[in-house]
Amino acid sequence: MSKMNLFTSETTKNYTAIDLPHAEILYVPSFFTSEEADTYFKHLKKETEWQEDDIKIFGKVYKQPRLTALYGNLNKSYSYSGITMFPKPFTPILKEIKTKVETFCNATFTTVLLNLYRDGKDSNGWHSDNEKELGINPIIASISFGEERDFHFRNIENKK
Repeated sequence: MSKMNLFTSETTKNYTAIDLPHAEILYVPSFFTSEEADTYFKHLKKETEWQEDDIKIFGKVYKQPRLTALYGNLNKSYSYSGITMFPKPFTPILKEIKTKVETFCNATFTTVLLNLYRDGKDSNGWHSDNEKELGINPIIASISFGEERDFHFRNIENKK
């Protein structure tokens, strides 16, 4: 995999590179201050048009165990696990977050999928982020606001 330069300023030194085959993962624990994170979380939780879709897993249909919302600037649908979502235009607060992330990554993002985990029972199962809409070797930025939670990675080939 070719390396990309994610670092465009001196303020981006507080990160940890995570070694995983066929991936380049950077963990930035304090990308936003606690105050910024709390403010963003409150606004997003209140102002986002959340939805709860049905999801088919091994032939059975269940309510997806989280709320989701899709925002973007290309008006392209996004499909996963039998769900097709159509983006709403970016809100001012999402544009603000997007700009900060793009500056750090030196990349442009066109779409954001928001997930709201309402309690300890909500989750997101193993997935590969390999939908055709994402292209080959997509750059994915993941930001968590609210309560801390585990974020697990594993290699798709050897499941480690």
